[in-house]
Amino acid sequence: MRMSFAGALVCVTLLAGCGEAPLDGATLAQDKGCVACHGLQGEAVAPIYPKLNGQWEKYLRLQLLAYRDGKRENAIMNGMAATLTDDEIRALAKHYGS
Repeated sequence: MRMSFAGALVCVTLLAGCGEAPLDGATLAQDKGCVACHGLQGEAVAPIYPKLNGQWEKYLRLQLLAYRDGKRENAIMNGMAATLTDDEIRALAKHYGS
């Protein structure tokens, strides 16, 4: 059975829309526990925690990668970043860097 051009176009269009939705950084910040120290908008909840709001997105991404990969050491952040995927790191950096 041959598929018409219109039928093939519908199939391709439907498949293209089946990708995962982009990760929401605010939701990730809550789910991963970032908000406990850095707050939802990057305003630290206590002076001992870094303020993330206003930092460059690329800087935040590179720091999370460094924590995850053990290139930057911090007892709390190494554990927090250890399970983050590249996509989650990008989403968190974009959220806090905006």
